[in-house]
Amino acid sequence: MIRLFGSPMSGNVHKVRMALAFLGIAWEEVTVDAAARQDEAFRALNPMAQIPVYVEGDFVLRDSQAIAAYLAARHRPGEWDGRTPEERGAIAVWLSHAANEIFNGPALLRAEKLFDWSIDRERARAVAARILPVVDAHLASRQWLVGERLTIADIAASPYLALAPDGGIDLEEWPHIRDWTRRIAALPGFPAMPGWPSAES
Repeated sequence: MIRLFGSPMSGNVHKVRMALAFLGIAWEEVTVDAAARQDEAFRALNPMAQIPVYVEGDFVLRDSQAIAAYLAARHRPGEWDGRTPEERGAIAVWLSHAANEIFNGPALLRAEKLFDWSIDRERARAVAARILPVVDAHLASRQWLVGERLTIADIAASPYLALAPDGGIDLEEWPHIRDWTRRIAALPGFPAMPGWPSAES
């Protein structure tokens, strides 16, 4: 049985949750709070004391982007991680944006409001102001971030953009992002996430 260590409200954990659900793979979710992440047992799984952590038998993997890449290579090679060198390069760009600008902008603003994180609010707002128009413009002429199908680019980049209203960002100002997150929510098997715009909204 696959085990996914995480938190119900974590966007990073939801990336893995989405990938597993879209693949039709069963998993056991193990909730770990901030205190549990400091335990020796959890640090043995991830010395960075972060979530998510993916455990499949003796195989342990951390970092949501890395887990998505693994699941793509194992279960949807080419389809999810790129059919050509050009697609693979483009997907890598979005994985980088997910881990950097999207996290350090919209995700941190959400964490401040929901979880009382201490952040540099002005910096996070500035980062969000740089990445949101880039994503919205990119999606103005396409349904998905790379190619004409769902890839791990969409899986990695979408959660903290879909959940951006939790941090005070109005997605009505970014209609192409809003519509893209609704398309993802309409996919068969999509796992519900509090705050994610529904396919019908």
